[in-house]
Amino acid sequence: MRPELDGPRPARPDEMESIIALANQVMRIGQGLEPTIATDYPFVYNSGNAENVTVVMDGSRAVSMVGSWINTVEIGDARLRSGGINCLATLPGYRGRGLATKVMNAAAEHMAGAGCHIGRLTTDITNWYYRLGWENAGYLCTYRFNHSNVGILPGLPEAVELTYGAEFDENVVAAIVDLRRSDRLGGSRTADVMRELLDAGSDPNLMGNRRYVMAQRAGTPVAYCLDSDHGIVEWGGPADLVAGLVRTWFERRVGERGGNLLPEPQAKVEESPELTLVAPGNGHPFLDLLRELGFPCQADYWGMLYIIDPRGILDAFGLTNISVAEEGGSFTLSRGDESVRVSRQELAKLLFGPEHISDFADDGLPLMFWEWPLEHV
Repeated sequence: MRPELDGPRPARPDEMESIIALANQVMRIGQGLEPTIATDYPFVYNSGNAENVTVVMDGSRAVSMVGSWINTVEIGDARLRSGGINCLATLPGYRGRGLATKVMNAAAEHMAGAGCHIGRLTTDITNWYYRLGWENAGYLCTYRFNHSNVGILPGLPEAVELTYGAEFDENVVAAIVDLRRSDRLGGSRTADVMRELLDAGSDPNLMGNRRYVMAQRAGTPVAYCLDSDHGIVEWGGPADLVAGLVRTWFERRVGERGGNLLPEPQAKVEESPELTLVAPGNGHPFLDLLRELGFPCQADYWGMLYIIDPRGILDAFGLTNISVAEEGGSFTLSRGDESVRVSRQELAKLLFGPEHISDFADDGLPLMFWEWPLEHV
């Protein structure tokens, strides 16, 4: 690296304007989009989160950077600290010097120092990140509800009322936070964190016209969904009430089944409407209900994961009888007479699947990792 370049290192608050300009130039303007990084991810690009942005500076100009956002995730009784990677970018004139690799490695070291157990990102260039120890892992399921299957779900009880809207006032935010705490699935929310996440996303590809759909019994919220142009992207509450909420909202949003058998000449027959819902593979009784009713799901990886603290992950899930040792970039896991040696990339799949790459400790592995789309960076 040329000596006049400063970094990679944690950013300072006064450098945030230049960092945002770099991210916009590469990730928005260079893609023919509006420069919306600051409003798409306000919880990442603010002075209070500057230390979690890794940067290389040339004087007062940011020339290579990556943002990260640290989130506490609950999976039942397990609690993990997760570092989300956002907007890896290098100015065109500074490419070809390995800055992106150095920035990513520095970000991983920073997340380890901040107590993160795992790193996470989504990308279309998975092979590039694989070289740095990242791997496709975790489980994302998408359910599709339409007129042919939504009626199989139970309806809302008569005593439960559906309300919805696009204005997330203090009462709505508090209700969602309480239901998230009760479910213990995904990011650990406070009202302030929830507000930050809701304030994000001027880019319609992130969330797009989100609204809340709430089930209330005697004025008390008992279940909710977050709906957007992309379908239901978050939900919480008892299984039967979430199911009833999905069914009732579909009927309210889409209406009765029907189609025009005699369209106008040259007219295109419209696609039949559907409502999608994202979910983890397990971890909630609502998912057990969907499986019992035979609903299919479209399965995919959650994204790419980077295992930072395997010992901490195992302890968080109560797997204290599994030992783990690292040597030369490989990890050996042992329990009794069985053991397995894996790379960091293989470790991501061993711990979080979805593939079963080894019979080692298959009575407890793989584990579940989940964050809601609202928490993606």
